[in-house]
Amino acid sequence: MTAQISLRPLRVDDADEMARVLADPGLYTFTGGEPPTAEALAEQYGFQVRGWSPDRSERWINDLIVLDSTGEAVGYVQATVPQDGGPAEVAWVVGAPWQGRGFATTAARLLLARLAGLGVRGVIAHIHPDHAASNAVARRCGMRPTDQVVDGEVRWEGPVAGGG
Repeated sequence: MTAQISLRPLRVDDADEMARVLADPGLYTFTGGEPPTAEALAEQYGFQVRGWSPDRSERWINDLIVLDSTGEAVGYVQATVPQDGGPAEVAWVVGAPWQGRGFATTAARLLLARLAGLGVRGVIAHIHPDHAASNAVARRCGMRPTDQVVDGEVRWEGPVAGGG
């Protein structure tokens, strides 16, 4: 049985905990980069928690995935919601120790439900074609791959209500 998870808004003071969650170099196999430091995350989170791009053309949703039983963070989801009514770009990351338990799919579905509540109608995600787990999450959420490839990642598209 999978433990229950919830989403909660990101805070700057989550940086130390998230540095541990994101510490496995294997998380960056398909995206590139390396594990961030707590200091780098605190700086990044200070920007992200504002909730809007500087010109207010995009709303930013950045939530932690937390275990209901302990409040422990196991990953995050995010969405960039253009204010022109276009599709929201979504992403999810679950730390290595918590992968394979359905957390990413559950968290992505919770994010899609929130987006639906905001009136968002469609979502996109960019996923490396060899990242089987993320491809599966997207498919379970009702998204489908397109022929468009950006920086080696396939663009997936779908409705916010998919995959229920």
